[in-house]
Amino acid sequence: MKETNEIITPIIKLLEELKSKMETIETPKRFYRNKHLKMHYGLSDNTIISYRDNNILPFTKLGEIYFYPVDKIDEILNNNSNFSLLKRI
Repeated sequence: MKETNEIITPIIKLLEELKSKMETIETPKRFYRNKHLKMHYGLSDNTIISYRDNNILPFTKLGEIYFYPVDKIDEILNNNSNFSLLKRI
């Protein structure tokens, strides 16, 4: 019995470590919500509404919650950036 405990105890400790590390890993987001746009990009509620109404921001609405596809937002930001100027320097 003692040998079994000596074998199992380190395995359990390693599994607990692995579990705690996995809990800290965030899965990549597929959609932003309004709070993410405000937090990450400093947009106000009125700006988000205006961009939505003018079809600048693509969105999906589920009930009263708006979802904005991360890949499309990133694409919009890249297409409207002046990062190409940095390549010339």
